[in-house]
Amino acid sequence: MDDRVSAELAKEVLELLPRLVGADAPRIAGDIHRALAASARTGGTEELRRALHADLRVRSWVEARLCPPYEQSRLPVGSGYQSLAGGMMPATSATRFICKNPACASPDTWTRGFMGEPVPRCSGCTRPLSRET
Repeated sequence: MDDRVSAELAKEVLELLPRLVGADAPRIAGDIHRALAASARTGGTEELRRALHADLRVRSWVEARLCPPYEQSRLPVGSGYQSLAGGMMPATSATRFICKNPACASPDTWTRGFMGEPVPRCSGCTRPLSRET
């Protein structure tokens, strides 16, 4: 990502922050404004790149903005449902389930392999795993 693209993305995401990050928008906007000012002074974009990648929601937006939907469906995904070869549908993330029992000694995490697959129980406390939020 070059200097010009970083600055354009930063200015574009500033307008979207309330919808992307909600109550965290003022804090993240302040970080981005400081990084924009620093990059204008020094000509470097490292601080701006860090500001755009510090929050997962902003980083995801930046990555989606940089990578067109056609290429997103071609990206390797660790766990997920992939579109068929030659299809134009983007990949969908697989649903993850976790043990939300705070008293569980060894909470499990499980990723659904296909729709309709039954959700297992936690091996540590035997409670059903819950959808990760």
